[in-house]
Amino acid sequence: MPTDDFSIAFHVGAHKTATSHLQRSLLLASDQLIDAGVRYYGPEHFRLPGRTISALFGLRPRRGAGRSKRSPQDQLALMRKGAQRLVFSEENFIGTLANPRRQRIEMYYPRAEIKVSRLAQALGRPIDIFLGIRNPAPFLNSVYSQQLLGGKILPLEEFLKLSPVESVDWLGLVQRLRAVPEVNNLVVWTYEDYNAVFDDVCASLCGADVRSSVSPIEGRINPRLSTEAVAETLAQHDLGEEGDLAQVARKKFPVESGHKRFDGFSVAQHAAATQAYETQIAAINALEGVTMLSPRKE
Repeated sequence: MPTDDFSIAFHVGAHKTATSHLQRSLLLASDQLIDAGVRYYGPEHFRLPGRTISALFGLRPRRGAGRSKRSPQDQLALMRKGAQRLVFSEENFIGTLANPRRQRIEMYYPRAEIKVSRLAQALGRPIDIFLGIRNPAPFLNSVYSQQLLGGKILPLEEFLKLSPVESVDWLGLVQRLRAVPEVNNLVVWTYEDYNAVFDDVCASLCGADVRSSVSPIEGRINPRLSTEAVAETLAQHDLGEEGDLAQVARKKFPVESGHKRFDGFSVAQHAAATQAYETQIAAINALEGVTMLSPRKE
């Protein structure tokens, strides 16, 4: 595969690891990034009808429009516009949290390596892959809130039966991605370190020091529901109410006004999840060909 002229970076997620925050920060700096030789494309581009990554690069037919009229290489050249670095960010490419055909949430993204390999082969170029990971217990709290907000309402106990803490296998995901021949660099960071490594994440993604160009936006993009909002959502659902129950409850009991964020795990469960997470992080750190971004020591 050619590696000259320009390179491709793909931030594949994962969900609920400050992906939206990073995407909006990069989007706001798009003009400055262009000046630095970087073209950024995120969800605002890839979630338009017929504009998914799979549709644009001929991985599958576009809905209602047949296959892309351009070859993958021509599409890539059109998006590149002479840039030295193309940066993609779209967590839904390797899998989604919401699927109307199932309730189980596949946090481990079972086809991620296949999708990444097919994309790289279509583009005829290696891809640098970027991935954020998160402590399983807070991660599942956040995913559960997202499910309620998306209208998939069920008690936490049922949700955890479908998606237990043990199913959050970051090590397995990283190993599978690292085994893809078409993956060049594989860069990982933790959600817990995200604020501290933000500049390093952006520099690695963009292939250049862009600290003067990209600044982190303020605040959370998708805050977790409060304890009261979750209880209200479930209660209204049990009464047979319909509509955007969680959205209404979030406005009624917002975290921003001091209501406690929902947490469905005990102290002991958090401790067990953290121990398992730390074991996975240590194993990821030991993998050859994987760069784990960590806060710099003063």
